[in-house]
Amino acid sequence: MTWGEIKQAALQKLFAAQDPMTLDAAARQYTVGMPQAASEGLALLCAENLPLRRCFSVTVTENSPRAADLAELAPDFWRAGEPEAYRKEGGRLIPAGGFAFAAGRLLIPGHWRGEYEIWYDAAPPRITDATPDEEELPVEQQAAVILPLYMASQLYKDDDSALATAYRNEFEAARAALRPGNAGVRAEGWASLNGWV
Repeated sequence: MTWGEIKQAALQKLFAAQDPMTLDAAARQYTVGMPQAASEGLALLCAENLPLRRCFSVTVTENSPRAADLAELAPDFWRAGEPEAYRKEGGRLIPAGGFAFAAGRLLIPGHWRGEYEIWYDAAPPRITDATPDEEELPVEQQAAVILPLYMASQLYKDDDSALATAYRNEFEAARAALRPGNAGVRAEGWASLNGWV
C-alpha cells in the first residue's frame, strides 16, 4: 500500500470520507498527526510481528579483516533478528555459522572464505511530512492494512476515547494474528560448526 492509501484509510475510519479533499479544515488537522502515528504503528508492527528482513553481501578472503562496520554494510541495520548467513556457491546458498553482530560491527569467523549473504532486521521506515503519497511502504500487505486502525486510535484519543479504544483493540487483535510469510521455514539438516560431533 502507498502512504496516500494508508492516510485515506485512516481518514475513512475517522470520518467515513471517500475523498480527503471534501474534508473541512477542522478534519484536515488530523492529517498533521498522521506521520507520527504511522511511524509509531510501523515500529510496533516491525518490532514484534513482521520484522523487515534485509540482507547484504560480503566477500571474505584470507586477508580480509575479521570485523566490518555495519553502518557501511547495512545503513538500515536495526537488530540481528533471526541469525541467518549463507555462503554463495555455484548459484546455491549454503547455511553458514559462527558470525556475530557486536558493537555495531559484523564479526567474521576465521574459516570463512568466499561470498556470503547475511540477513538482519532493518529499521522500520520513518514517515514524515515530506513522505510522498505515492511511496509504497516497505511492509507486508497484512501489516499495511491494519496500520490505519492504529493511526485512527491515536488521532481520535482526545475526541472520542471510546472509539479510539475500539480502534486500538481492533489493531491489537489483528496484530496478534500476524505471521511472517516465511514462518516455519527451516533447513532439513544440521552441521557441527565447531567439530565436536
